[in-house]
Amino acid sequence: MEDFISELKELLSTHFHDSEIELDALGAGRVGGLIAWNGFSGIEQIERQRQLWKFLREKLNREQQLKLSAILTLTPDEMAAARAG
Repeated sequence: MEDFISELKELLSTHFHDSEIELDALGAGRVGGLIAWNGFSGIEQIERQRQLWKFLREKLNREQQLKLSAILTLTPDEMAAARAG
């Protein structure tokens, strides 16, 4: 699973330049996490998810896609606020 997580982080970082990506194995062979990226600023959450999943569907095969759980899409400011509590 660690190999898949590393590959996924690399894939996401090449498309979402200068993003912060946190992915973890969740058990049952699934991966979830978050991506914080300036490019999400001013974009509604549903559109952020559409952008992310469109990219993932283009780059991952069906088996790989089924390994994915929720991946939150945040701006860096939203990430900082979440960390601040």
